[in-house]
Amino acid sequence: MTFFTAKDDDHSPEQGLKSIRWPLRLTWAGIWAEVLVQAFWPLIALVLAVLAVLMLGLQDSVPMSVVTGAVVAVTLAAVGGLVYALRHLRIPRRIEALTRLDASLPGRPIRALMDVQAIGTGDDASAAVWQAHQRRMAARAAAAQAVPADLRMARRDPFALRYVALLAFVTALVFGSVLRIGSVAGLTAGGGALASGPVWEGWAEPPRYTGKPTLYLSDLAEGPLNLPAGTL
Repeated sequence: MTFFTAKDDDHSPEQGLKSIRWPLRLTWAGIWAEVLVQAFWPLIALVLAVLAVLMLGLQDSVPMSVVTGAVVAVTLAAVGGLVYALRHLRIPRRIEALTRLDASLPGRPIRALMDVQAIGTGDDASAAVWQAHQRRMAARAAAAQAVPADLRMARRDPFALRYVALLAFVTALVFGSVLRIGSVAGLTAGGGALASGPVWEGWAEPPRYTGKPTLYLSDLAEGPLNLPAGTL
């Protein structure tokens, strides 16, 4: 829809829009919310799902190979989600909010306020009728209420994956712990004991009659080990 710009000093678009300043701002903010949710919902769902898995400690109960595969899959999904967001992200213009707000009012008063008198500009009677019409439209526009954002995502997310991720996250908040997220650091290649190989400890206790102390096997050099009979 095209809005006309006023050229006279008695009536300007900005003067007519003063009464709807806050409804217009809130409607514009709602359009921003729609754009951001539609663009970033895959990334948001992915983040919630990953946090749910980590908070429930599932990474501690599976082999390292599974964790590595999951990290690769999450990384690829994050890249895909970022590409999706960049392709669907756009900057909503103020005129979109103005048009949406105007469509919610009877008679499209905002557009009328932004119009200029086309004929009869030199006739006092015609000018009086025009001014009365403008005052009536201004009264209608003053009753404007912000148009709520439409955040329905059924068409873009037919399998409701966003709700699955949200449910998993809420479950993790109830039954999991935020502290478990830090355990993933010990699963990395530089995570300490897991990366240093297997560790074992052993003791050998000779019979009492030998008078020999208990031997800590890990301190012994590699090679044949001679122990008295009856050593435990």
